[in-house]
Formats: sequence, C-alpha cells, structure tokens
Amino acid sequence: GGGGGFFDDDPGFTDSQMLAVREQEGQVAERESEITSIMQSVNELAQVMRDLSVLVIDQGTILDRIDYNLQETAAHIDQGVVELEKAEKHQKASKMFLCIMLLAALCILMILVLAIKKIG
Repeated sequence: GGGGGFFDDDPGFTDSQMLAVREQEGQVAERESEITSIMQSVNELAQVMRDLSVLVIDQGTILDRIDYNLQETAAHIDQGVVELEKAEKHQKASKMFLCIMLLAALCILMILVLAIKKIG
C-alpha cells in the first residue's frame, strides 16, 4: 500500500507494535479522563471561591451597618448629655428663682411688720 494513513493495516507493523499503540491509546484516554476530572475540580473550586466572595461582601455590609448604628448611637448619647446639662441648669435656675421670691416675700413681710409697729 502506497500513501495510506499511519494506522492502516500495514504489513510493516508487527503484533507487538500494534499492542504498544493500543496501550498508548489507552493511556491517552486515561490522561484525558484525569484532565477532565481536574477541570471539574477547578470549576468546583472556582464556584466555592465565588460563593465565599459573596459571603465576605455580605459580612462587610453587615459590619458597615453595625458601624453606622454605633455612630448614630454615639451621636444620640452626645445629644442626650447636652439635654441633661440643659435640664440641670434649668433646675438650678428655677431653685434660685424660688429662693429669690422667698427672700422678696420675707422682705415685704418685714416692711409690713415695721410699718405696723410704727403705726402702733
């Protein structure tokens, strides 16, 4: 036979050579199967990494919310302290006013007592 294919039934191949070719074909098929298995494992790993990335992003969002809530709470506490200080000043001022009114009433009472004594 003239210019036929490499694996044609050429009387130049012995049985042992044909057996070696078949063994190599088997090894190639086995390697292809292993490569396919590795590719599936890599794809599964990539999916796990994508899922993990989503989880990390979600956790970051939760942490941002917690941080925001803590800042808001701190601002409310500061505002509460200011209000308490105002209330304390107001309370002190109202006690002072009450004291002044009491002293003024006592002064008026004393003036009346003196006026009654002079008349009497």
